[in-house]
Amino acid sequence: MDDAQLVSPADRGGEGPDRPKILVVEDDPDIRKILEIFLTEKRFHVKVTDGAPAALEMLDQEPIDVILSDVRMPEMSGLELLRHLKERDPDIQLVLMSAYSSVTDAVEAIQLGAADYVEKPIDFRRLERVLQTVLEKRQLEHRTRILEQRLQGCVTFEGIVARSQRMLEVFAFIERLARYPTTALVTGESGTGKELVARALHRLSPLRDRPFVVCNCTTLAPTLLESELFGHLRGSFTGADRDRKGLFEAAHGGTIFLDEIGELPLGVQVKLLRVLENREIKRIGSPDPIRIDIRVIAATNRDLADMVRQGAFRDDLYYRLNVGAIHLPPLRSRADDVEPLARHFIAAFNEKLGRSVSGLTPHVLEILTRYPWPGNVRELANVLERAMVVCKGSVLLPENLPPHLFETHVQRSADGQRLPELSLEAAEREQILRALQAAGGKRVEAARLLGLSRRTLYRKLDRYGIA
Repeated sequence: MDDAQLVSPADRGGEGPDRPKILVVEDDPDIRKILEIFLTEKRFHVKVTDGAPAALEMLDQEPIDVILSDVRMPEMSGLELLRHLKERDPDIQLVLMSAYSSVTDAVEAIQLGAADYVEKPIDFRRLERVLQTVLEKRQLEHRTRILEQRLQGCVTFEGIVARSQRMLEVFAFIERLARYPTTALVTGESGTGKELVARALHRLSPLRDRPFVVCNCTTLAPTLLESELFGHLRGSFTGADRDRKGLFEAAHGGTIFLDEIGELPLGVQVKLLRVLENREIKRIGSPDPIRIDIRVIAATNRDLADMVRQGAFRDDLYYRLNVGAIHLPPLRSRADDVEPLARHFIAAFNEKLGRSVSGLTPHVLEILTRYPWPGNVRELANVLERAMVVCKGSVLLPENLPPHLFETHVQRSADGQRLPELSLEAAEREQILRALQAAGGKRVEAARLLGLSRRTLYRKLDRYGIA
C-alpha cells in the first residue's frame, strides 16, 4: 500500500492547500485507472483497490476523507461497504456510482448515509462538482463543531488545554487519527506539548490498555541507543553481562514514542526503517529476527524535510514516519490560549504548593499575552510556578513575574528581519530603569530626572514589577 501524507489542520496553509485523500473502490481495472488519473490531476491523494474487502483492510490502517465506490461488485456490494464504514468511522464520506442506477438504489444509499450517488458512464464534470460539494459540507460540519467548542470556553482534551481554533482543529485531527494504527509524526517547537499529543493518540486508540513506551533519542549516547531500542544478547559487547529486551520488544502490542527522532544517527535510522517496513527487530549479537506488533509515534522540534535535503536524515524513513503529520503551533501564534493555560496551571500549582491563589490581575494577563514565549507552554508553566512561590497574596501581581517578561523583545518581520517590539510600556519601563540607575537607586531623584511625581513613579514601579 502506498504511503500518502495525512496533515493536521494546524499544518495547512503552508506551501499549498491540503490534498484530500480519496479511495477508489472499483472492480473494473480500466475505469479504476481512468478515475485514478482524473482524481490525481484534480489534486487528490488517490488510493485504489478492486473490491470492498481490500478497501476495509486499507481503512484499518489510516483515515480516508472520501470513498468513491462502485455499487455492484463481487463478494461485497457498495451498499454493504457503506454499512461497515459508518460503524467504523462516521466521518468518512462515501459517494456511490453505478451503471444500473434506480431511484430505489439511490434512496437506499442516501438513507444508509451515502454522501451522494453518480451514474455510469461517469460525467466527470458532475463527479468533480459532487466531490467538491461533499468536501465543503464536511469542512463546514467540522468548523461548526469547532465553533461550538469555542463558544463553550476553553477545552481540556486529554490533559491539553486550549481555546484557539488552531488547537481545537488539532484536537479533532488527533481524535480521528487515533483510531488507526498508522505511524504518526508530531512536530513543533520545544515545550509545545508533543509528548502529551503522543499520549493522547495512545489513550484514544484501540491500544489504550497496552504498553506505552517512551524513548528520548537525545538522552543516550549513539552506542547505547541501539541497544536501548533493539536489545542485546549476553556477551555481544563489553558490559553486556545478560540478555536484555529493547524498548521495541517492551512496547509489543502497544505504542512506542520516539521523542526527538531528528537526533537519531544514520546507522540507527536504517534499522528503524527496517522495523517500520518488516515489523521485526534483531537484538544486538543475534541473527534471529523477532516479530513485533507496535504503533510508532515520533516527534521532533527540527525540520526533518530540511535535514533530508542536507543528507542528515533518510528520505525513505521520513516518508514512512510522515504518514500522519500533526504540527503543534507555537504559543506566540495562539494568544487566545494563554489565559486558559494560565488558569489551568494556577489550579495545578495551588494543589502542588498548598497555595490558594485565586487568579491574576488584568495587567499580569496582558504581560503574559504580549510575551513571545520562546519556551512555549513549558516556559509559561515554569514562570507561573515561580510567581506563585514568591506571591504573598491571593492574586498574582506584576512584581511576582520574572524581570525578563518586561524586556523589549526582538521580533521578526515577514522577510525575517529583526524588529524591536514597538511597545510603549516596554520603552517606559526601560527609561525608568535607566533613571533609577543614574540616580543610584534613589526613587525621589529618579522621579525628578523623569519629570514625574513620586506618587506616579511609585505607581509605575508597582505596575512594571520593579523592586
